[in-house]
Amino acid sequence: LVAVIGVVTVMMGYVVPQITDFIKNMDQALPPYTVALIETSNFFKAYWWAILATPFVLWGAYKGMRYGSKDFCYSADALWLKMPVAGTLIRKISIARFCQTFGSLYASGIDVIGALKAARNTVSNLALSEALESVITYVQSGESLSSALNFSGEFPSLVVRMVKVGEESGNLAPVVDKVSAFYTKDVEEAIDGMIASIEPTLTGILGIMILWIAAGVFGPIYEMMAKLDI
Repeated sequence: LVAVIGVVTVMMGYVVPQITDFIKNMDQALPPYTVALIETSNFFKAYWWAILATPFVLWGAYKGMRYGSKDFCYSADALWLKMPVAGTLIRKISIARFCQTFGSLYASGIDVIGALKAARNTVSNLALSEALESVITYVQSGESLSSALNFSGEFPSLVVRMVKVGEESGNLAPVVDKVSAFYTKDVEEAIDGMIASIEPTLTGILGIMILWIAAGVFGPIYEMMAKLDI
């Protein structure tokens, strides 16, 4: 991604202006896509530093707001969970970490409440962490763990059903470990799929940009040559 941003910035801010200087001097009307290319190039040439700095500024502002406001942090984490791809991954990663820690602690003899409180600290997403706090409250009030997870509304039905089976069979720790292993494998496969799709996506973006540059530069030239032939 950094390479693509760098290539686009160099092409639009340095290469394209040298090419379009010739096109500007042509005594003919330029097509809209060439005009758009020239204007985009002028913008990159004038504000390349702002374009390169913007992602870092936005990221710094985001981290600063998360650090300074718990309400913003909760809203941002809740929004992340609703994202089409990232939300699913974040939820699965958090569940895998939580279940692995909870299963290990519970199997070592720690009571359910103590294991829940310790496992909650492994979840970095504040929305899920708050949901686990409500789970702890439900369990302390006498609800079963599976019912508490269901009431929280943040855990998939698969997790709820598996935990319920573990409670009813008296094998809660092994069942929770299986849930953790399932989601860990699922996350690894999903990430591998995302990585495999990143390269062709970025290649496609570069291809579209190069096609745009070629059309914007050679289109007017071909039109001028056609007029000369006439």
